[in-house]
Amino acid sequence: MTPNPVRPAQRSDLPALASHWAALLESHAALDPVFALRAGAPAALEAELRRAFGDADTALFVADADGRVAGFCAAHVERSPALARESCRAEITELVVEPAARRRGIGRALVDAALAWSRSRGVVRVEVRVAARNEAGQAFWRRLGFGAFVDVLDRRL
Repeated sequence: MTPNPVRPAQRSDLPALASHWAALLESHAALDPVFALRAGAPAALEAELRRAFGDADTALFVADADGRVAGFCAAHVERSPALARESCRAEITELVVEPAARRRGIGRALVDAALAWSRSRGVVRVEVRVAARNEAGQAFWRRLGFGAFVDVLDRRL
C-alpha cells in the first residue's frame, strides 16, 4: 500500500478521525485501564475534533491509503506564561495509523507534517507523551529523534 501524500484533515474526515482516535485509546486501554473509554466517548471525541477544526493553534493531518483515511496526527501549540524563556512549544497529542497500514512510512509522514506545521508557527521544541508500557510507541518516537525530557509519575489511590 502506497499512501497518498499527507494532507490537512477536512471536516468530512471527522467520522474517520473519531474512529481512529477511539481505536488508539482502546489500544492504550490494553496497556493500562486508565485509558479505557467512558460511555459516550465517541460523541465526546467528535465534539473535541470539531473544536480542533476551529482552533488556530491546533492542526490535524491525515494520510490516505487505498481510498480511506489510514491514519491521523494532531498537533497543538501551547503558549507559555511570561515567566519562562520558552514562549511556546508544540505537542503532538495524537498519532495513529491503522494496523494494516503500519510500517510503511505513514506515521513518519504524519509526524513530519506536524513538525513542519510547528516550525511554521515559530516553535523550536515539540513534545509527545507515550505510555511507559507502549514499547512500540517508545521505539517509534525515539527513532524519530525524540528523547526523555520529563518523567510523569503517578500513584493509584
